[in-house]
Amino acid sequence: MSSIDVAALLAQFRTALAAAQAPDQLEAVRRAHAGKKSPLKGALKNLRSIPPDQRKAAAQAINDARATVEAELAAAASVVAARAMDKRLEAEQMDLSMPGLALPRGARHPLTDVERRCLDVMRRLGFKLVDGPEVELPYYNFDALNIPEHHPARDLQDTFYVDNGMVLRTHTTSVQARELSKKPTLPFRIVSMGRVYRNEAVDATHLAMFHQFEGIWVEEGLTFAHLKGVLAFIVEALYGPGRLRFKPKYYPYTEPSVGVDLACAQCDTAGCHACHGAGWITILGAGMIHPKLLIQFGYDPDKVSGIAFGLGTTRMAAQKVGLDTLRPLYDQELPLLHALFRGER
Repeated sequence: MSSIDVAALLAQFRTALAAAQAPDQLEAVRRAHAGKKSPLKGALKNLRSIPPDQRKAAAQAINDARATVEAELAAAASVVAARAMDKRLEAEQMDLSMPGLALPRGARHPLTDVERRCLDVMRRLGFKLVDGPEVELPYYNFDALNIPEHHPARDLQDTFYVDNGMVLRTHTTSVQARELSKKPTLPFRIVSMGRVYRNEAVDATHLAMFHQFEGIWVEEGLTFAHLKGVLAFIVEALYGPGRLRFKPKYYPYTEPSVGVDLACAQCDTAGCHACHGAGWITILGAGMIHPKLLIQFGYDPDKVSGIAFGLGTTRMAAQKVGLDTLRPLYDQELPLLHALFRGER
């Protein structure tokens, strides 16, 4: 045992270990004190030079020293690794309180956006939103609106019927008929919106299913001037001044009736595919409520009058996002519409 001093080797190891501050320095200490050429490995090989009566104790002391070295190396490796990780984290520090990179999010559908804008405009005029069924009784969809059985809108080629005699509503005016049948207190101002259905030939400006936004105002003393004022306010609030024109129209439930055209956003009245070459697109139909309707719902047309109007929100949405046909608004497979929703156009 006199040929090797285990305590001195452990002291040298611990001195070197204390100086090791990095993984490569720690690896050098391991090779020097626990490697194949370390003094402890050499001592094991030289056990034969120790007297037999001391050999067992010497071997035990060397093995204990090896175990101590390996345990302290492992503990030091954990400390050095943690220290290295702290330095890396400090170098790569991020302020997690700052806003990060936002992932792409969905956007409001153009049709929904147009409906909400219309609703906001109408609420400024004191209108409230009322809902109604899409599968409607023929009475509210036709008869109550001065559309008798012989009227073309009752033809199976124009309208979708279901087996029990009910009809897919052809306009949201049916909601107005339902509300008027309740004899509401005057003044009466409501709007309704949603899907409507017609057996239309599909083209750039027509679909078999589309959306409408309609309003009705019943009160004493209303005139055609009130109607034009309301229509101009709606269109100018949505599109700005100078983009509308009025034209005569016919509707069975209003008299007189008027249509409102919007200057085509695609060609600015020059004429294109989106507007069938006309330069203008009809987005709104309106008129004074027909006296027959007022009488049918229990009002005296000599005292009470009303205005009614309906906006084609599907066409308005197509114009808003620059589409020359309506179908992409309902076809979620088209990448173009996805880009329009995200504002990438």
